[in-house]
Amino acid sequence: MKNDLIEARLRRDATAAAFLAQAKAEYADIEDDVAPLRAQLAAGLERAAALAQQVLSADADGNAKRKKGVRNQLTALLRRLVLAARAEALSRKDAPLRAALGSPGELPNLNESTFREEATRLLALVPGRELGLAKRRFAAGHYQEARRLLAEFDAATAEGRLNDASGSTGRQALERLIKESARLLEELKVYFDLYRADDPDLWGRFQAAAKVVRRGGSEEQSADKTARKP
Repeated sequence: MKNDLIEARLRRDATAAAFLAQAKAEYADIEDDVAPLRAQLAAGLERAAALAQQVLSADADGNAKRKKGVRNQLTALLRRLVLAARAEALSRKDAPLRAALGSPGELPNLNESTFREEATRLLALVPGRELGLAKRRFAAGHYQEARRLLAEFDAATAEGRLNDASGSTGRQALERLIKESARLLEELKVYFDLYRADDPDLWGRFQAAAKVVRRGGSEEQSADKTARKP
């Protein structure tokens, strides 16, 4: 269920709950039937509002942009390291070092896990070669910054997984609550349908309260139609 539909249905539920609370005197003859459904709707709405904050904040998480920025900076430093190490390997006739460098052009194409492994492997080539690499424009500051960025990338990746899991679990629970609210409104419709002929104003106000209205004004016309939505 998309976020705009979640928000629209929560607005519908809040509107319906408010109508039921405010119009009790007008439907007093069916109060015994409506009261438990009204209480369930209000309780579900309260739980759904809390879950919605969790779901929507997970979706709005800036983690992906943060990871991309960190990865781009780290990739630039790893390329600098590879260029410096190639020159060092050539100068010292160090064939194992040259063979270990790989292709820095592939770094942007690696998945997160492989990129982290490759970054770790390349940075492990630095200890013991600091002076030679510094002469070739990969200084100690570059090495420390690369290690910091790698640690930040690891933290952002772990945080992203937690947000994804939390958001997914919360979304499933939220959708169940929204479907339950739609079911309750469908039951309420049966009772309020009694007023269709005798009190069309009350019936019309119930219909309006039980209607899903998205941003921009598009509507799902009735509670029973809403109940059939996935």
